[in-house]
Amino acid sequence: METKRNLKYFTAPPISIVSIIGWAIVIVGALLFSMSSTRIAGIIVCIVGLLLAVMASGGASNDTDIEYQISERIRDLQEQSEKKNEVYEKHFLKMLKPVDLRGYDFETKEEPFYYKKGKDGVARTNYFNGTNLIFTNEKMFVYTRHFSIIDESIDDVNTYSLFFTELEKAEVEEKVYTYKKGDKEIEVKYYVFRIIKTDGTNAVEMCVDYGADIDKYEEMISRAITTRKKELAKRAEETAARRAAFRAQVEAERAAEAAAKAAEEANK
Repeated sequence: METKRNLKYFTAPPISIVSIIGWAIVIVGALLFSMSSTRIAGIIVCIVGLLLAVMASGGASNDTDIEYQISERIRDLQEQSEKKNEVYEKHFLKMLKPVDLRGYDFETKEEPFYYKKGKDGVARTNYFNGTNLIFTNEKMFVYTRHFSIIDESIDDVNTYSLFFTELEKAEVEEKVYTYKKGDKEIEVKYYVFRIIKTDGTNAVEMCVDYGADIDKYEEMISRAITTRKKELAKRAEETAARRAAFRAQVEAERAAEAAAKAAEEANK
């Protein structure tokens, strides 16, 4: 990961003096090119100006660079989750396929913390989370990766699993990050996705890129939790009933054997 260029993405001024000079030279070159007597000189001046402008912008990553690096870092989340948890496609819950969550982290406690809204309109920080959720008939398996795009040493992986009976629902919360730009305070919306446990604590909590998929995941996961809990409760009741019937049968057989033995003793 190009950490130095990524740091400049957040810290470099939007327009540098070198780039201004470069584009000014390009304008001069264009004026020279417009005159027939100085066209060759104009071409040379334009090339020099463009080189300066490119050099000035080449010191920092752009929006596309950042997205590509992140995509490369989290592209195999499900594969890693399957290997780590030893859960594969044949184990997947039919009603809910694995879910990938991703998003820039606005709630990390780590420092330094940087924020920037890209030219593409995406609000970015220098920390990122990618999570894969795999659902089987009885459990949810979680594989999450938290990393910094400016510091290679921050790259943490966490895996765990929970039974559906421990889960309550999924939800998405809209929150606001406030930062100062000059004398102004600017508010930026971001979204947190949670899967809540029956005791009220969070099984999963992370900032996510908001879109239609997030609302769909919230609904699908909540529905799967409710449905599986009912099915598992029914299965537990049926199992308990079978065990009770078996115990009653054993007790009845024992009582019958005891009665037969008592009758045999009485007839002697």
